[in-house]
Amino acid sequence: MRLLRRNRSRPNRSLGRDRTDGAEDGEVVRRAPAVAYDGDLYHLPDWAARRREERELGRAHAADGQIDTLTLQTGGVPRFHELEDERLEELARIEERTEQEIQRARAEFEGQKISLAESQRAFGEARKALEDSQRRVAELEQPSRRPGDGRPSSIAVSGSRWPVVRRWLPAALLLLLLLLIVEVPILYQVILSWGDSVAMTALLAAGAALIMLVAPHMYGRAFRSWQEHGSPLKGRLLLIGAALVWLGLIAAVAVLRRDALVRPLVVDGQEIGPTSDGVGQLPTMILLLALLIATALIAADLGRRMHNPNDRRLWELRAKRDAESRVCAAAQAAYQRDASYAESIAQYLQGVERRRAGRVRQLDSGFDSLGTAYLGGVVEGLRDPEAASWAERIVHHRRTTRP
Repeated sequence: MRLLRRNRSRPNRSLGRDRTDGAEDGEVVRRAPAVAYDGDLYHLPDWAARRREERELGRAHAADGQIDTLTLQTGGVPRFHELEDERLEELARIEERTEQEIQRARAEFEGQKISLAESQRAFGEARKALEDSQRRVAELEQPSRRPGDGRPSSIAVSGSRWPVVRRWLPAALLLLLLLLIVEVPILYQVILSWGDSVAMTALLAAGAALIMLVAPHMYGRAFRSWQEHGSPLKGRLLLIGAALVWLGLIAAVAVLRRDALVRPLVVDGQEIGPTSDGVGQLPTMILLLALLIATALIAADLGRRMHNPNDRRLWELRAKRDAESRVCAAAQAAYQRDASYAESIAQYLQGVERRRAGRVRQLDSGFDSLGTAYLGGVVEGLRDPEAASWAERIVHHRRTTRP
């Protein structure tokens, strides 16, 4: 509405204090409430309608002979006494309603101070949680320089997807090339006699080749998690054991591939030489082991580089920060509403005497206008120029002798 206040200030300390400077970070800008406090129990009469009624009443009294020019000459108008009694009744009603308004406004103000304290506490907690999340996100938004430094990758920090594609696409294409050119054909030859059809054999070969890549990739992810967060002795032994088991499986697959390569081929019922004809078993075994180990190492290193556990931590912290920002904005809006509403009640209480005096002035002016309207109706009913002159004198006398 008209003041700024820091969220650590007391809820009712600055009610009525003006400030017009701009809001700084962490400050609450108090604005006018959507619905300001309105505790009026007394409302002035509809003067326009009452004046019409008094004018009609004056005409009727003149027509019935209840008032004439002679009465106006004496200055005594009986209706004025009735209007004065009604004015005194309205004055008493104003005093009664004003006291009721004060009591209700004070009770409302005390209740609003409780609500304001609660909304201020909620806003303070939400603001503190948001500042803590912002600080943690700011600390984490530093790209990692080496594994284990506890920081996310530069890709996660930037939030862009194109660097992901540009960075990992060559390695992924290399693995896909190894899969299509090396793994699938050799595995197809190994399990040629296992499938019921060519399609079944190709599916088995593709699945086996995929496993040969996915398993090292997942191992690389687990290894990167160990680099970032550490691991107990049991976890390190498990990693070493998994590597040894995988090495044994690689050796077994290499043996199967060597046997498949040195086994004579049968084409159209005729036996022809083996695929590795002219090449010894030892060089063949070394070549197969080298291909398998190289493929596994590439997949494992790709998994290790791609999987940074701190990336997920950064994403979760950013999501938490965004959610807390929305909660903080809602809490701040509630606090602003409560503060503005409390100030509107305080201003209402401060204007009690001014409002009472204004009502009394409007009441006196209104009843004076009713008397004037009544005389106007009398003059219209009498149709006597002399009556108009005496009525004008009465009006002038009432206005000049008004206390």
